[in-house]
Formats: sequence, C-alpha cells, structure tokens
Amino acid sequence: MFNLSHPKLVTLAEAEGYADVADFLEDHALDSVVPAICMAPDCDHTAELEPDQRAGFCEACGRPSMKSGLVIAGMI
Repeated sequence: MFNLSHPKLVTLAEAEGYADVADFLEDHALDSVVPAICMAPDCDHTAELEPDQRAGFCEACGRPSMKSGLVIAGMI
C-alpha cells in the first residue's frame, strides 16, 4: 500500500513544484536519481539521490536522515 499523505512526502512534492503527490511520483518513478528530503523533524532539506536511498547524508543538518520520495511513498 502506498502512503501518499506522509507530511514529508507532501512537502517534497510541493518543493519540486507539484500540487499532487501522485503526479510527483509518476514523473520520478523510473528516474536514476530522484528528489529526497531530510526526515529530521527540524529540517526539510532536499536533494537528488538514488531512488532506494533510506539514510543519505543531509548537507543541511549533518545527519544520515535523507530519504527518497519513492521510499517514503512505499514504492521501493
């Protein structure tokens, strides 16, 4: 089951210019790098990372808390 309502996923889609999370996921489902967001509560840094990234380094807060939008949505 996909999770299209996760607050960080909604924030990521909006930061990428999408009003609809489903459109965001459809556009990036087959990309070799995809938008990712820091999962730390006090950080919304975004970057382009691997589609299966679950613990990437956040350049803004220094934590290993970057997660790809596809992972957040449960697609990977």
